[in-house]
Amino acid sequence: MKVAFVHVSGFRLLDDAIISLEGDTTIIVGRNNSGKTSLVEAFYKFLGTDKVSFTLDDFNLKSLAEFRSAAELWRQAEQARVDGNSVDAEQLESDAITLLPNIRLDVEFVYDEAESLAPISDLILDLDPDRHDVLLSCRYVATRPLEFLKAYSESGFEDIVDFLRKRMHAFFDREFLAIDKADPTNLRTVNSAQAKAAVLCDFIYAQNLFDDTSSDTGHGLSKGFESYYRAIANPDGTIESLEAALVDVASKLDSEYTTLFADVFGDLKHFGAGRMPSLQEIRIVSEFSAANLLNGSTRVMYAHESGTDLPEAHNGLGFSKLIFIILQFVSFFEAYKKRQPRSGVQLLFLEEPEAHLHPQMQTVFIKNVSDYLKLKPEWNVQLVITTHSSHVVAESGFSCLRYFDTTSNSLKIKDLSTFRTDLEVSDETTLKFLQQYMALQRCDLFFADKAIFVEGTVERLVLPKLIKKSAPALQHEYISVIEVGGAYAVKFKKLIEFLGIPTLVITDIDSADPKGRHPKTRTDTTGAITTNVTLKEWLPQSTMVADLLAKADADKISGAVRVAYQVPEVAGSGTGRSFEEAFILANADQLANATSLASKRIFTGDDGKSLSADAIRADAYEIAGRIDSKSDFAFDILTLEDWITPRYIEEGLKWLVPPIE
Repeated sequence: MKVAFVHVSGFRLLDDAIISLEGDTTIIVGRNNSGKTSLVEAFYKFLGTDKVSFTLDDFNLKSLAEFRSAAELWRQAEQARVDGNSVDAEQLESDAITLLPNIRLDVEFVYDEAESLAPISDLILDLDPDRHDVLLSCRYVATRPLEFLKAYSESGFEDIVDFLRKRMHAFFDREFLAIDKADPTNLRTVNSAQAKAAVLCDFIYAQNLFDDTSSDTGHGLSKGFESYYRAIANPDGTIESLEAALVDVASKLDSEYTTLFADVFGDLKHFGAGRMPSLQEIRIVSEFSAANLLNGSTRVMYAHESGTDLPEAHNGLGFSKLIFIILQFVSFFEAYKKRQPRSGVQLLFLEEPEAHLHPQMQTVFIKNVSDYLKLKPEWNVQLVITTHSSHVVAESGFSCLRYFDTTSNSLKIKDLSTFRTDLEVSDETTLKFLQQYMALQRCDLFFADKAIFVEGTVERLVLPKLIKKSAPALQHEYISVIEVGGAYAVKFKKLIEFLGIPTLVITDIDSADPKGRHPKTRTDTTGAITTNVTLKEWLPQSTMVADLLAKADADKISGAVRVAYQVPEVAGSGTGRSFEEAFILANADQLANATSLASKRIFTGDDGKSLSADAIRADAYEIAGRIDSKSDFAFDILTLEDWITPRYIEEGLKWLVPPIE
């Protein structure tokens, strides 16, 4: 039994979001404020707590407008009654009630006919033997809409939103419904317990577990072990016997702890904690607490080579946090085993586990989580992770990713498993390239506001300065910079178009002689062609250099993607073949007067004198070809004063500044 789909509507950014879940692990990615946390909070507010914790701020702006429209209809209904038009009044009242918004979380389950249906028996509404799905609908609604609108009318509040802020909890509540997906009119009210019998939700808010201080007042890791203890403790006498042992001799209790936590220490070793050379052996030491054995009576200590046990706060925050998360996993599993009757499926939400974990630990963590779940086949759990970590993404692959896209005014959920399946059929070579690139490189496309592809080392090194000079507004956005040659940038075409990220591809015109094996040549060579696959197959899909130079700006744009390649600095002037040549053409005057360049040699004539600006412009192609170290040339640019951005890059960067409509 698994949760197949989730549909959230009317909740914060999630106005109409449908998310498919993998059978084991689903990873939610997207830029900041894209709705990832809202998904977790929707589950918590409906299925993670017995308290009704919704607030007015959980309704989105669209819902607030609907509240105000409903209030206006109600005012019209009241006026109609004053005017003696009861028929219109009743219709207006009905319309006002219908317009009242709600927050909704629909959870669709699929199951196998061989499974026990007891956990979801209250949700099954059909008798079709070929159906293996049920739908649980959780809603936060006005349970007494007529009384709510009357109370608002009599309250004296002008704005219904102000009234809601004061009185919402008096009229709104959660409700749970079983709905036949094939016939939505076939439904049944269920209670919270019946809903949680179908799906049990637990949460690990990894970002908020520890303070990075040495005061050791929070004892977060020790509390994690206490939580594990509560999950496995036998309620029939264990606590009393341990209290007696504590009073008799503390060392005996310490020994019992060693035995008690043997299994979890084994799990920690499986996760890699014990194999990392910088991590010490863990020891559980008793501290006497007469008030409450379970609350504050255990401490995690680290065994030091000197023989002195050190408190948990003396170890790194990242390590403590990693162990705490693992303890949460183990505790939830132990609680699941003890639960009778068990829920149909458990959803475990893990929020941003990468906080305080260094990159290598992030990669190891996500891999070991998957391995750990595979070792527990009896645990019917689905893991949902929200993350901003490119390392977590790299370890996970495409299939489990769900991308929250907010480039337009509304949120769109993009299922990377669909992208992967389509690419397997249409272009398996590109799929393999993307998978290998993500595994080997820090690919932060899934978290960026915009993306810039650059041709090589020089462009990558000087790009921040180029942005500062030509498009300073981009300094305040999260830009993913991907260094990949023109032959491979096109491999990202389908992924970029699928994600819809505004993207600038800065590439070289790469002019070549049309004859023979197409050796490099100047851009003004008659009949010159480009060898750049991106220009030939992506944008603007032309081969002749003359055609490329004649393209208008509109020809270089497709959807949210623009290509930028070399163009004349001024009409009638020369055009560079590469970034280096284009920069030389644009900054000949500055280069002629520079005296402290590491690459000064290439701007010096046979007579040992510095070339003039005109000579540099005339021989820019040859000068660029004499560059021995592109890194040195890049650093020369960074130290050069008052240089200007080549025109093709400046035009591209300025295009990227305004939001994509």
